[in-house]
Amino acid sequence: MRRPLMDRSRRRAVLLYAFYAALSLTFCAPLFAKPTGLGVMDWDQHLFYYAQVIKNVVEYRQPPFWSPWYCGGNVLWQNPQIPVLSPVYLLTPLFGLALAMKINIVLHYWIGFVGMHLLLTRVIGLTFMPFVVYLASIFVLGGAMAMHLAVGHSVFLPAMYLPLLIYFFVRAVQTGALRPAMYSGGILALTIYNGGLHVVPMAVLGVGVLAIGLAAASRSWIPIALAIVVGASGALYAAPKLVPVAQFVTSDRFWDSRDEANHRDILTPALIARAYADPSQNIGSAFSAADQRHGWLEYGNYIGALAAVLIAASLVWFLAYPVGAAARLGAPIAATAGVFLLLTVGDFGRFAPAALLQHLPLFSSFRLPSRYTVAFVPFGVMAAALMIRQVSDRMVWTRTRYAAAATICAIGVIQLVVVNQAHFAKSFSLPPLETGFRVFNGTGTLDRDHFVNPYLPNAPMLHALMNDQAVMWCYEALQLKRGADDQRPFVWTMGSGQVSSVQFTPNRVRFSAVGGPDRTKVFLNQNYSTGWRSDAGPVRLDPQAGGRMYVELAPGQTGRFSFSFVPPGIWSGVGLLVIGLAASWVAWNRRLPAVGAA
Repeated sequence: MRRPLMDRSRRRAVLLYAFYAALSLTFCAPLFAKPTGLGVMDWDQHLFYYAQVIKNVVEYRQPPFWSPWYCGGNVLWQNPQIPVLSPVYLLTPLFGLALAMKINIVLHYWIGFVGMHLLLTRVIGLTFMPFVVYLASIFVLGGAMAMHLAVGHSVFLPAMYLPLLIYFFVRAVQTGALRPAMYSGGILALTIYNGGLHVVPMAVLGVGVLAIGLAAASRSWIPIALAIVVGASGALYAAPKLVPVAQFVTSDRFWDSRDEANHRDILTPALIARAYADPSQNIGSAFSAADQRHGWLEYGNYIGALAAVLIAASLVWFLAYPVGAAARLGAPIAATAGVFLLLTVGDFGRFAPAALLQHLPLFSSFRLPSRYTVAFVPFGVMAAALMIRQVSDRMVWTRTRYAAAATICAIGVIQLVVVNQAHFAKSFSLPPLETGFRVFNGTGTLDRDHFVNPYLPNAPMLHALMNDQAVMWCYEALQLKRGADDQRPFVWTMGSGQVSSVQFTPNRVRFSAVGGPDRTKVFLNQNYSTGWRSDAGPVRLDPQAGGRMYVELAPGQTGRFSFSFVPPGIWSGVGLLVIGLAASWVAWNRRLPAVGAA
């Protein structure tokens, strides 16, 4: 008797997820107006991120450790914005880089819908599907993500993992099982591997504040313990990426080239209302420049007036009058949303949350507090959903009321699609790449003679990379201190010795050397980072030569030598990953006392 019911339930789930896929594709349809067209603005930089990883692996069969094409030589694996795990890498051989990225965007939108659906149905308990679809769309089809992607900020794509991360954490609290908490940690690690370190502070803060709220509501330490499991497992799973990144950004060779403005960054109440409810906003809107350091794309997040009213009402509902069993879950969720809302206001005073967070590791590098709007919306939607469930449970539902509610939800979804989809209209309107990747057939050359201006239109850096040209002066915030120049050869000497037969690959440069009667310095014309080694001797820095790296040959030392690069900390990270996997295996079926938050 149960099998037909189970089959019907599975068919319904498949149809729902197919509907979410269709809605994701519909929303992203403008991206495919030119299927192989390249993206405008920062898409040059972010497609470059993916392309240099592919170039290392596909053309040279080397790990993506170092990029000799970028900024005079720059770290690759250690750059927190570089995705080392992404569907793009599986899709590019089939569709090319530009089309693969567009499919990747659709896939992430679908993941966002799946996560929100699970949160709204299994955690909040909504059963009326028009409510579920509309509320899920408020986050997934919101304006902030659309505007960031329109200008090329692909590092925000992992924000679509937030609903799944929250879902597994809350399920761990409700059941006491450690396995969902480790799933949540795995999603946090995937966020890091996928270049989403901008999203990590939102995830950490969201889980942490929610855990404190759930612990206070249940008078139990279990939610905090499970939040620690999420953070610890995520850090251990991502350690091979996270440890090298941490060593890079804390090293004395790290150079943050961003120019920090002097004045404060504040959103007034009027601007907050406009950010969420004004359908006319776009990436170029300029409502008030007095207290804004950046373009409007960093502040806007259109969700519609109805959604804004629902979220605002739910925050008042649970924070001002936290009564009833639902408040044990609703009040912590609303409090978490409230914290993120206060953060988005910015640096409005000495004790502003955004200003206080700047004193903490990880959060100190989160320089645009308005970006916390991305995390505010899913928590606000959860609070609104719980309020709607409470109200609807007390109502007598007739066919007319069902039809009216479904119509309002449909209008709300259509409005979100029409308004926010418009940001994608010309975001991939540039001509396609003229060349592709050479499978296992890198040219072994690095053209350093052409000047590449990264600020010109038509993706100059990406085109240069595909033509094996080095971009000496690049568009990049996280660089190494300059040691390379465009005047000297790739490998050159100071002294009586000579080098010849230079063989280039990204992570290793081989050369032949004939030592003279005196000591000879052999320079590699790349920026220096800890991790460079040579079998000819220790790699040193010459302050008199602009901080350039070199290896010193003894008098008469002759042979075939190399410079090679491995990110420092990567093997320590692998060791931590093994420890994390072993600990997960031990704790896989363990349970703590269930809190039963909902």
